[in-house]
Amino acid sequence: MYTDDTEPAVQGTGLPPRNLGASYTNTDFTITDDTDVLDIWHVFVYAKKKYRDAFDQARLVDSRERRRIVGEFTMTILDQMLERTYSDTICIAYSNFDTHGFTVDPYLELAHPEKRGFYVRIPYRCLIPKGLEGILVTGLGISAHRDAIPLIRMQPDIQNQGFAAGTAAAWLAQRDLDVRRLDVRELQRFLVEIGNLPETVLSEDEMPPLSEARIREAVENLKNDYRDAAVILAYPEIARPILREAYQRAELPEHRLIYAHALAVLGDNAGLETLIAAVKSYDSWDRGWNYVGMGQFGSALSRLDQLIVALGRTRDRRALPVIVEKLRLLTPESEFSHHRAVALALEMIGDPQAAQPLAELLTSPGMTGYVHRTVQDAMRFDQSSPGGVNQVKARRDSLVELSLARALFRCGDYGGIGEQIL
Repeated sequence: MYTDDTEPAVQGTGLPPRNLGASYTNTDFTITDDTDVLDIWHVFVYAKKKYRDAFDQARLVDSRERRRIVGEFTMTILDQMLERTYSDTICIAYSNFDTHGFTVDPYLELAHPEKRGFYVRIPYRCLIPKGLEGILVTGLGISAHRDAIPLIRMQPDIQNQGFAAGTAAAWLAQRDLDVRRLDVRELQRFLVEIGNLPETVLSEDEMPPLSEARIREAVENLKNDYRDAAVILAYPEIARPILREAYQRAELPEHRLIYAHALAVLGDNAGLETLIAAVKSYDSWDRGWNYVGMGQFGSALSRLDQLIVALGRTRDRRALPVIVEKLRLLTPESEFSHHRAVALALEMIGDPQAAQPLAELLTSPGMTGYVHRTVQDAMRFDQSSPGGVNQVKARRDSLVELSLARALFRCGDYGGIGEQIL
């Protein structure tokens, strides 16, 4: 796993200067592909221009999101929000949800952990690549969805996880055993003994499936500011008919909208008319999210953005007119999240009628021309963007152009504009 065709989303990357006497230097000013040596070289070259007065610069690119294995178990943000337990926990991470960019998991379109801290258990299975023998993978490369990484990528947790993996590897080598034959309880007892794990992990087992009664309770709770949304998304097939019932009997408009929203995120158009009416009620765009790398906490979508993306998730063409209506209000100065919401919704619906409006937006002044073809381009865009070691404008402009061009191409393109940009 690295990224896929869901969206062009990658956590922010930095390359810090080395200033003599500094004890902490954290940067986030670009996006890199760790698999592309030319891309990495670009960062080393143009970062020197950022730090003219620095003694030196770092030797390693500080990417927060990298290639990850497909392991025996793949952790998701739903596992984390439900505080899932495992029989083979080897590390317990703790962090708040510091995303350094935008997220893609549908759960985060309904609810968001904001700055709340979470303890996350990491099972040994996340370190074992499927189909391979004799190898463990640790750190940012473990088997986890990209939106599960922010809660498990902090340095102390990576160190504890690496220690557990190294201990396991040493024992396996000494005993001539395959990675799948490790006595995990023995490893846990050792980690408890040295203080790396609490004793409670020794009695923990796999979290059992939630009952239908608990899922019904979650649907009832959902009307209270999307409480228990993680339960509903973890059990969509059971939750969907219960949500439809709740939508039909909801008395308050705000509750009816919440249920329509959750249904749409699950791909159900039962509440389509309610969502369309809610989007129509906005005469203009609300306050959006304008792409933040460093210090990004909270949702990367405004309320109107969330509703528009939800319309897209229904894949229902009846939503097209109201989305295009909001598209025509976009300008190069509009916040990143509004462009992203419209692009994502329209490409999910995939109606050719959206192609011309998208092309007209893309060909308006200031919307295109943000391709970084060469290191000279990268330096030029970087030097013209405010923010120093945490600048965002160059990424924001490029991602808006890419997202809209991709949506245009997936709606059938118009005049070859989408293909030309891509």
